[in-house]
Amino acid sequence: MPSLRNPIRVMLVDCRPLVLMGLHDLINARKPRMEVSGQATTYANALDLADQLRPNVIFFSFFPDALDPLEVITGLTRSAEMKVLVLKGLYEAIPVAQAIEAGARGVVLAEDPTESITQAIIKVHHRDIGLDRAWAGGLAGYAANGHMPLNGKLEQAKQAQLTLRERELIRAIVGNPSAKYLSIAAHLGISEHTVHNHLSSIYHKLNLINRIDLLMYALKHGLTSNEEPPKSTWVELD
Repeated sequence: MPSLRNPIRVMLVDCRPLVLMGLHDLINARKPRMEVSGQATTYANALDLADQLRPNVIFFSFFPDALDPLEVITGLTRSAEMKVLVLKGLYEAIPVAQAIEAGARGVVLAEDPTESITQAIIKVHHRDIGLDRAWAGGLAGYAANGHMPLNGKLEQAKQAQLTLRERELIRAIVGNPSAKYLSIAAHLGISEHTVHNHLSSIYHKLNLINRIDLLMYALKHGLTSNEEPPKSTWVELD
């Protein structure tokens, strides 16, 4: 975890002064855990500034510019130490899947709660993952277009251990990655305790650690479906 001596250094890339001001104040309010190390209002400036400052996380927005934003993301992420988080408005159309392919580690919605935004910075810095509904949707399309590697025999063997109930739970979580466990339990007609029990079993079978790992695994290995799931077979066991 970052210390007083090593806060997460965040660089902002956006052409809108109000957005820059809001992110600047939000991030610097979390000192000493994180701080804004620089701001760029053009993509050329972003590339130069990133090379000088070597930030840990780059908050990146899509906007009209002489340079291609996807090529800029590729340039910024050539260094493994710099991780790009794309900032997306709820109704803003941006190429999420292509941004991921270019090297972005996550996408956060500008309308998300401030705590979710700062947590995304922490997660992408420490775990290489910053996942929300927008990114999950983008990755789902990314996998559907054949950009994700196909299942290997080992992964197929792991997945074969999953029960129908566990697969239904995975679909529910992937369908709404930000949902609380209590909400998921209500949607499936089971208790929150049962959700946790089944999640523990899923983590064990797939060799995962937590919910973020499960989301990434499910999207990468095709444990999602656009088809309507079969009629629920959940039975309360506790």
